[in-house]
Amino acid sequence: MTKRIIIIQRCLQLKCPKCGQSSFIKNWFRLKKECETCSLNFARDESGFYFGITSIGYVISILFVFAPICILVVLNQLSVWFAVFLAISGSLLLNIILFPLLLSWVLMSYFFIQPELLEENS
Repeated sequence: MTKRIIIIQRCLQLKCPKCGQSSFIKNWFRLKKECETCSLNFARDESGFYFGITSIGYVISILFVFAPICILVVLNQLSVWFAVFLAISGSLLLNIILFPLLLSWVLMSYFFIQPELLEENS
């Protein structure tokens, strides 16, 4: 298998993209500083990782929460105030539930684009 396919598989399993042994998730909302097995440094510019996560989360919220709710309001199936409450709570809940997966997606994208960084950490 190619290096990039291995990176995708490992990151989708929430494992280190270099060794695939330990998780890169410290807790639900945080990355570990480095891999416990191979010492791959995950402490990149964290604001960049979290900026990417929130951007992806906003797009997912618009597509799967806000757009369907707006359609229901236009069709007079929901009241406006209930729709506002539903949209805010639904988007918050969706982003909280998906946060580790979004974190994995951003880390996977980072190493997918720059796989040579995995060798530099050796």
